[in-house]
Amino acid sequence: MNFLKRVLLTIFLSVIASAGFAQSSATKAQKEADKKQDALKKESDAAQEKAIKRHWKGQDKETRKRMKQTQKKSKRNQKTKKWSSKKKRE
Repeated sequence: MNFLKRVLLTIFLSVIASAGFAQSSATKAQKEADKKQDALKKESDAAQEKAIKRHWKGQDKETRKRMKQTQKKSKRNQKTKKWSSKKKRE
């Protein structure tokens, strides 16, 4: 009985140890994939910002002013509403 416990314990520990090693190599590959994805996202964001600036430069002064006002209005409407901070009626 004691021998059986030792054998089962040895098998159990070896399985846990081997799973830990296999998991760490998958994590490295995942980290590299995440780094590549982040780099692509940064590059994409930079290209989008550059395109927006180019679009703004192509407009005349009045149009830029209207675009700016529309952008502010849009940001104001996108804010989340805080239902808990409603004013109470007296």
